[in-house]
Amino acid sequence: MTQNSPKRYHPLQVTLHWLTVVLVFAAFIFGKYSSFLPNDANEIAPLRIHMLLGITLLLVIIVRFITRMKIPRPTYASTGNAFLDGLGKFVHYALYLLVFLMTLSGMSLSIQAGLPSIVFGGSGILPANFYDFAARMLHGFISPALFLLVLLHVGAAFYHQFALKDNLLTRMGYGK
Repeated sequence: MTQNSPKRYHPLQVTLHWLTVVLVFAAFIFGKYSSFLPNDANEIAPLRIHMLLGITLLLVIIVRFITRMKIPRPTYASTGNAFLDGLGKFVHYALYLLVFLMTLSGMSLSIQAGLPSIVFGGSGILPANFYDFAARMLHGFISPALFLLVLLHVGAAFYHQFALKDNLLTRMGYGK
């Protein structure tokens, strides 16, 4: 980024950021709720919503990553500490990676377990060994890791806004 870097993110980047936030939050809620479902095709509407959110999230994160590479963005916000600045860059890319891996592991799990016909076709029940699939374990591992990274990201944004008082949050909003 140069001195000609914008002061704010492009409105498309802002929209994709907040859409990602909503989708991740909703997918997490429906995913947690889905893990308590009975093994009955009539009771899997939350799983259907969770899967649709995951598919949408995959598309949004791909578009978001492409726009991140194509559209100019503000320079990285510095804390004045090289370690924290490096951690911030790592967390941003790790968030992209974990969301991407979360959606891929969910798709893999769904294919392994034959969920598309059960969830969208309404035929059958969840397999008895649903929780034994390797993709299920990966999906279950990524979820808390992603949650912790989100908390770190939000905490860092608040640190910038309230401790450093650099007005960082305005960069990811609409306006001038």
